[in-house]
Amino acid sequence: MRFYPRIILAIGLFVFLGFIDSPAMASDRFVDHGDGTVTDNKTGLMWAAKDNGNLINWKDARFYCQNYSGCDYTDWRMPTLAELASLYDPGVKNRRGYHITKLIDTSAQSCWASETRGHKAARFNFTYGQVYWLRQPYSGPSSALPVRTSK
Repeated sequence: MRFYPRIILAIGLFVFLGFIDSPAMASDRFVDHGDGTVTDNKTGLMWAAKDNGNLINWKDARFYCQNYSGCDYTDWRMPTLAELASLYDPGVKNRRGYHITKLIDTSAQSCWASETRGHKAARFNFTYGQVYWLRQPYSGPSSALPVRTSK
């Protein structure tokens, strides 16, 4: 049996760097400020650390987001579909089993988005990573998750 120190060293270094680099990058993406807000360093958005806490229709969700006063900021708003979709990660689950960072608590599998089409409004589903269009008065399994631009 022949011993190849350079190959073993290269493999060991590759494995070592993999363990150091990957977890650090994932954990650095979201920052919990401990004040009810979470910043996504990838998008520059600050999110409420939890949604409104119950099922809500689109109109009430928009009102909730626009009047949210978490951490004394006054520029909270309803997120767009793209902003909600940026939180979706099929590799993680929050405490309720939805594919979103554990730092954000969503009480429903879907969150309302700001986009509308006539009498319908969009919502993003964190169980399946899909967009659904529903009547605005519908309050099915949907909640409101305020966001603001932090940069």
